[in-house]
Amino acid sequence: MKQIDEYVNAIYRHVNGKKEEISDLKHEMRSHLIEAVHELKEQGKSEEEAVRIAIENFGEKPQLIKGLSEFFTMQKRFTRYVLGFALVSLVLASLFLVHALIESKMYREALHAVEEVEIDRQHIMDDIFSVLQSSHDLSNVEEEQLIDVFEKYQEKLNLIAVFRETEVEDWLEENEFVYRKPTTILPIDYSHASIVISNKGIVQNMDQIVPSNYDLGTVVKASTPFVIQYEYKDSYRNIVEEHHQLNYYGPNSLHQLPLLFFVISIVLGVIWVFLEGYSKQLKRVIG
Repeated sequence: MKQIDEYVNAIYRHVNGKKEEISDLKHEMRSHLIEAVHELKEQGKSEEEAVRIAIENFGEKPQLIKGLSEFFTMQKRFTRYVLGFALVSLVLASLFLVHALIESKMYREALHAVEEVEIDRQHIMDDIFSVLQSSHDLSNVEEEQLIDVFEKYQEKLNLIAVFRETEVEDWLEENEFVYRKPTTILPIDYSHASIVISNKGIVQNMDQIVPSNYDLGTVVKASTPFVIQYEYKDSYRNIVEEHHQLNYYGPNSLHQLPLLFFVISIVLGVIWVFLEGYSKQLKRVIG
């Protein structure tokens, strides 16, 4: 029916959208009109009269369809944008996740490489206190044994110092936590030490030792009646520093970005599903 085709084409002439969608809408509208024409012809109307009445009965629906079609077009465009952003967020989340997994693996490998710092911290103290455990005064034998301990760790240590508690009472009152475990802290003044050992043996002029100003470079542990202090070599401090950085400033935030973008993609995906359902309903109304 040429008149109906012309009428349908006129209505959708200025409607934007995908060609397939517009074609479907026109097909549905044409079907409704032809069905109405057949019903009118069955009631005894001529074809020309039935077409005219069917179009007239359509009334103001063309304007409504036009408005809905424009809204439908904008809504479809917005839906595509939502889907696009959801996919981009999903891709970014995947990329950030891969990056986070690689960084996490590197972090674990680096941490494993410097774990010896934590292990040695306790072992060095244990070795020194094992020499002093039954003593209240340092004998020559114990001094020789302390030198052996220093030589065992000489690639890592610069100094080992032994203090009697009575020599550093004031310092201990302010730092009682050193009784609990080996602790990194700014060093005690070496002039109060009972003995200081370096790579040259027992240091005679302890007053001339300049304490380190690097708080992570010195470890102290107290156990009655002694306080043990050892200082790392400068060449070993980079490993100590790396151990500290990895332990206290690890990659806790690596997974925040992928998680954020996964959440965004999921939210946008839900919105897209909702809009798609709404578009189908609107399409049925227009048809």
